[in-house]
Amino acid sequence: MAGVIKIIGIIVTGAELAVKIAEVANKLIPRPPTELMNRFRWIQCTVKNETQFALLVQESYFSSGRYFTPPGSTRAFDQLVFSGCNRDFSPTGVTGGTAFRLSLDDRNFLDIAIGWTNPVFGSYKAGVVESSRAKAGYDIATSRGNSITSRHIFEGTDKDGNAARFRIHVSAVPGQEKLYVIKQVPVA
Repeated sequence: MAGVIKIIGIIVTGAELAVKIAEVANKLIPRPPTELMNRFRWIQCTVKNETQFALLVQESYFSSGRYFTPPGSTRAFDQLVFSGCNRDFSPTGVTGGTAFRLSLDDRNFLDIAIGWTNPVFGSYKAGVVESSRAKAGYDIATSRGNSITSRHIFEGTDKDGNAARFRIHVSAVPGQEKLYVIKQVPVA
């Protein structure tokens, strides 16, 4: 059984959490720019942060290619979009990973690494793993994608002062336009 980590702060729960998650889920994903789609190999990654916590970019890893538009950090209940492509004058693909930190409070965080590929030979892949190493995201990526649930349960208090527990669930969907969803999931 995973341990419980107590965090400082008011935890969004119930209908308020459901509304905020729906707002992020319903945000339109922008169409990739024409300049990106004109590249030999390219990807666009959308990360939907369906949590009340800031998501901070930590590190990147490339097996091939480069960022077209690099990832940044994003605030609670928002999405970020970044993209990658082959290097200029290079017939390789774009493959690698990005590590993020979900900042739960001043002392507690959850490290998440996502992987993404569009190689010259092989298939589109995506993956996610609980890790601070961007390469770990790349290493876990598969053509089927995957999902994880945080090893720990996190506990704070709701606006009424009651204990509120949750886990973090993350899914990775492969394709040229990849989708990663980070979700705050209440638990009993």
